[in-house]
Amino acid sequence: MGRFIRLTHSILRQIENLFAIFAGMVVLIILALGVVEVIGRSAFRAPIHGSLDIVEQLMVVVAAFGIAYCQANWGNVRMTLLVSRMSGRSRWVLEAFSLLIAGCVVAALVKGSWDNFMRTWEIGGNTPNIYLPLWPGTLAVFVALSLLLARLLLQLIEALRLVTYPDAPTITVTQVELAQE
Repeated sequence: MGRFIRLTHSILRQIENLFAIFAGMVVLIILALGVVEVIGRSAFRAPIHGSLDIVEQLMVVVAAFGIAYCQANWGNVRMTLLVSRMSGRSRWVLEAFSLLIAGCVVAALVKGSWDNFMRTWEIGGNTPNIYLPLWPGTLAVFVALSLLLARLLLQLIEALRLVTYPDAPTITVTQVELAQE
């Protein structure tokens, strides 16, 4: 089981890193677009037509693509006040329970985001000013949430392994998280 967790963790970690880097590059693009927009509007009285539509579509990537990376580092908001006071089997039972709840919520969000993507794909839909299609943003949300669900399932599997063997070494838990105990 440890080999499966280690291999899956390594693969997910590479994908999450790529998504986080891509989201960071999109932030830089948004910033550059904002600078060009302000300079164009102020100095040349020539704003970028549809810049708001472009930023709205790019913000989807910024907001969604870093979520799994954050979860991989156990950085999302959790019950740290309670969990940090526990150790051993009781801690991992609580972690497994919270990961199960989070996994169920994210699974429902994945289903809803897929339905939303299919709706925008079949019916269409465009931004109001420059008519950018909406489906790439909805697909990005689906992909990001699917990656988050995969991460949550892997962490749940590890938490269940640690419930059974509480003294076993952790694989997906970062050293920072362990140091906070």
